[in-house]
Amino acid sequence: MITPMDIHNKTFSRGLRGYSQEEVDAFLQELASDYERIYREHREMEEEMDTVKTKLRNYEKMESTMSSTLVMAQETAENVKRNAQKEAELAVREAQNEAHHIISDAEAARRKLNTDLLKTEGDVKIYIEKILANFKSAMALIESAKNTPEPQIVKAPEGQNEEMELPIEALDDRSADLFEGEVKADTAEAETDEAEDETQQAVSEI
Repeated sequence: MITPMDIHNKTFSRGLRGYSQEEVDAFLQELASDYERIYREHREMEEEMDTVKTKLRNYEKMESTMSSTLVMAQETAENVKRNAQKEAELAVREAQNEAHHIISDAEAARRKLNTDLLKTEGDVKIYIEKILANFKSAMALIESAKNTPEPQIVKAPEGQNEEMELPIEALDDRSADLFEGEVKADTAEAETDEAEDETQQAVSEI
């Protein structure tokens, strides 16, 4: 490529009736000035082009880096999403299993409680029946004691200070009957009191 210096240093041979030296020099000077300006602008454009190319390469590198980063970020996001979904599913399964165990334990406890309650009700029923039987026995003893005839007291005729003498056997029989009646009455009363206490205790426990 011709440079402005080549134009300045260019010489021509002289011939007969050749061009005017002054005009040729003036034209070459003007041409050299214009070409120098164009040449300088061309160099500046080339430098700018190099700068643009450098920036473009940098942008391409940045774009590649950003693309790689974006792809990596997308992959990371997908991994995080998958892991979170797996953890959530695992947590749900564990919660369901725990709830199932709790429900099973509660159902077993309820069945045991019902069994214990039925057993307790049966025991209470038997206990009450026993108390009622004792109470009926005591009432029967009381009725029996009430129906036992009281001993007759024989008064001596007026004017006599001594009691009428009864045979020894009659006195023994009457004393025995009287003692037996008193014992039955005391026993029946004690059993009645005991039956009432047991009844009140059973009712309070119910």
